[in-house]
Amino acid sequence: MRALHSVIAVLALATVPAAASAQPKCTAPALSDQQVKEIVDKERASRTDLPPRFGEYKWAVRRQGCHYVYIETGLPHRPDNDHTFKLNQFGVLVDADTISCPETTLSERQLIDIVKNERAKRSDLPPPFPNVRTDVVRNRCLYALFEYAVPETRGNYQVFTIDPLGELMEFLRSRPY
Repeated sequence: MRALHSVIAVLALATVPAAASAQPKCTAPALSDQQVKEIVDKERASRTDLPPRFGEYKWAVRRQGCHYVYIETGLPHRPDNDHTFKLNQFGVLVDADTISCPETTLSERQLIDIVKNERAKRSDLPPPFPNVRTDVVRNRCLYALFEYAVPETRGNYQVFTIDPLGELMEFLRSRPY
């Protein structure tokens, strides 16, 4: 069962940006693509837990809600020849392919409270189910808080991705079968 949750978490984390509803109101000024690249370069210069830069590469920055995704692709391009870095809206590196995560971890209760507080502030988040069962899956430094409607029916769940600093990154509301 744990393996199934891990597979679902990876798929949810990969598809959440496409499935998410309206985006949150970001509180930090927007960063340019170049600023995001410079932050990643600076982090690489001061840390040993990040993957090294490719000799030749191309890079791109995507915005996911208030977070940034910096993708570096080695040239010539081939499968699995890229590095992905995620930064929060303030330019803090919160996830990468080989990053060392913070020693302190967020508990399931803390993650539930984060989502509850965000729901109070944001109208774009789906409401909680009347009866719910929760589960947490961690993928590197990111947390996926699953909410399952009880009684459980196939495909009736919500997933909230939360960074290690406690900021809600994305959400997904599935459609029951």
